[in-house]
Amino acid sequence: MRIARTALGFGLALVAAPALGESWVTVYDDDPIWAAVDQDSIRRGDDGLVYFRSDGPDKADRAVDCPRRQVYTLKLYVMDGIDYPDWRSQGRGVVEGSAGEAELQYVCTHD
Repeated sequence: MRIARTALGFGLALVAAPALGESWVTVYDDDPIWAAVDQDSIRRGDDGLVYFRSDGPDKADRAVDCPRRQVYTLKLYVMDGIDYPDWRSQGRGVVEGSAGEAELQYVCTHD
């Protein structure tokens, strides 16, 4: 009985997962590279950065500095997840014509 309840609970959790507000929009598609942004996750922080969840070659929580065209990775969702506690010192410039630029353009105009 306990196994049946556990299985039922797990199944219900999987069904309920999409209800968490994920709404993915493909912002870049140049086979084999693609990028998508969860439009429901986009928010502007008090620090002026725009925060969002991205998917593509890797699923991650990211932030961008729109005027400076810098992107920061806060967390990668590979294996057990990789957090970057000093992410503010690890920003990188966005390359013109890249998936990163497409993400930046989308989130900076939809926050």
